[in-house]
Amino acid sequence: MWLKSVSSEKAPQVEKPTGLPSSFDSLRNEKQAMNLSFQPSMEKGPVFDELESIVRIKQAEAKMFQARADEARREADALKRIGVTKSERIEEEYVTRITKLRLAEAEDMRKQKLQELQSLERAYQDYFNMKMRMENNIKDLLLKMEATRRNLSL
Repeated sequence: MWLKSVSSEKAPQVEKPTGLPSSFDSLRNEKQAMNLSFQPSMEKGPVFDELESIVRIKQAEAKMFQARADEARREADALKRIGVTKSERIEEEYVTRITKLRLAEAEDMRKQKLQELQSLERAYQDYFNMKMRMENNIKDLLLKMEATRRNLSL
């Protein structure tokens, strides 16, 4: 609540009685002047106190909001660190899973290639055995043919 200032224009004017001495009149004028000079300082006192109170309240509010902002900033930083940590952990887990998956894929590929190799080795062995049998059969036939020719030439 703001107090209105009182100006000297609105000061109450008292009629001067005719029977009073002039020194009393000057004393009264001095007293009125003193009252007027003290009155603004009296009015300024509560106004200044009120302004100082408002300033203190606003400073306290500013400190409170600054403290809240600092706390929110710290909390945001903490959440950011948590997010970064979780992101790194997820990335590591992803890399581990991919590595395991690739390892499993590589192991499957190795098994498949091993089976193919074994199949090829069996096929080659079968081919080699068949070739050896055929060579033996051909040798036997050639020997029989040679023996038959000798028998016929005799």
